[in-house]
Amino acid sequence: MAQSKGEIGWSLHPSYQGHGYATEVAQVLLTYGFAHHKLHRITSICDTRNTASFRLMERLGMRREGHLRQSQFMKGLWQDEYIYALLHDEWLAQQTCHR
Repeated sequence: MAQSKGEIGWSLHPSYQGHGYATEVAQVLLTYGFAHHKLHRITSICDTRNTASFRLMERLGMRREGHLRQSQFMKGLWQDEYIYALLHDEWLAQQTCHR
């Protein structure tokens, strides 16, 4: 396995937020990474103030693994980020439960 981990992310124009598009895309990306590429883990990072994104990660079954302090420089300020991850076995268990 040359690459055993991946990272996903999303960014939507405000007029497209709140319609489930990010959820749908994230689910497809997780399936693509785990089922087709046999990745061991997939991570995602978001600004700590982006409640919608980290709640989505939690709904996807991802676990918060860390709080990265002042890790992203944006709009002239250092911002904190959360890192979330989902393991292949956890994703597989979710698929079994949803059948």
